[in-house]
Amino acid sequence: MRVLFVMWGWRTHLHPVAPLAWALRGAGHEVRVLGQPALGPAIAELGLTAVAAGPDLDVLPEFRKFVLPVEGQAPPQPPADGVPRALKLFARLAGEMADDAVRFAQAWRPDLVVAEPTAFAGPLVAAALGIPSVRHLYGPDLVARAARFLPDLLEPIGGRLGVGPVDPLAGTTIDPTPSCLHGPGDLPRRLVRYLPCSGPERAEVVLGPVARPRVCVTWGHTMELLGPQYFLAGETARAVAELDVNVVLAVSARQRALLGDLPPTVSVFVDPPLDRLLAHCDVLVSQGGAGSVLTGLAAGLPQVAVGQLPDHLAIARRLEAAGAGRALAAAEFSAAAVAGAVFDVLQRDGFAAAARRARLENESRPAPAELVADLRSLAGR
Repeated sequence: MRVLFVMWGWRTHLHPVAPLAWALRGAGHEVRVLGQPALGPAIAELGLTAVAAGPDLDVLPEFRKFVLPVEGQAPPQPPADGVPRALKLFARLAGEMADDAVRFAQAWRPDLVVAEPTAFAGPLVAAALGIPSVRHLYGPDLVARAARFLPDLLEPIGGRLGVGPVDPLAGTTIDPTPSCLHGPGDLPRRLVRYLPCSGPERAEVVLGPVARPRVCVTWGHTMELLGPQYFLAGETARAVAELDVNVVLAVSARQRALLGDLPPTVSVFVDPPLDRLLAHCDVLVSQGGAGSVLTGLAAGLPQVAVGQLPDHLAIARRLEAAGAGRALAAAEFSAAAVAGAVFDVLQRDGFAAAARRARLENESRPAPAELVADLRSLAGR
């Protein structure tokens, strides 16, 4: 069987899908990962074969328009036509990738397409070749909430490719998200275990026991790419360090210089495997990105999530509704608010109990390798 994975140029959407790609390869199937050229090195780092499609597009100016306002700033005006700006961006990316993607697929002849939910080029390619398409979520299914806009957005691209209406939500959905983060109206899905993946394996994290709780602060990658003013890890770590806790900061090499002065109770880890670090922690504080939140729940940790982007805030609020953490919006961010939320999570046992339930649920789910037979059957049909 040949399986074509379709991404665009955002590596945090790639990592949650990698375990399934590895499982397919381990079972003897051929795998290619198609994405914009800039994603190629990240695909190769994971030991997978990259296929370039379309030009590299700088999406950061568009993403900056999505950042939620802080206190005192006016909220952004909604688009006049009601179509979410993010969906328009994802459709534009699909249009830029679609022709190259179809040309490659016609030559390579995959049996199945697996696409992350914002890579609409995937279902378009599947429709052009008449093969099944699978959605692989990387977090809560936020795209499904805007399903009514998708046919009109994709119709011009489908027309160019010679295919009729394409429903990117049709077919099988694979979901590594714990059920506590599911929302009303979610599509039927095939549940799979979430396996943290942050890139090539690095050194093991070894931390000794401490008398005080240990709180991990991480801010993902997206906010720093949007601008240093949005990267709040240092400020957050200083606020949390005012509590009777030890703080560990997980940052990239690029982010290290953005932290500022830190108190002696804060330890900095550069490019650690986050799941290995969280094994030694009691609470996670993050920007609310899907990878950070899911990795925290897989470790059974209660969390505080600060949403600066709409999707991050939506994830943070689902986390809070599940009882596994506290959510703060960008406008609510302050040292006192963050410290107060962490204190609350440490003091009330219910948060930790809900996070442990999410960990146990994840561990009970089938591993990606256990889905391979189902995908073979789907491709055969």
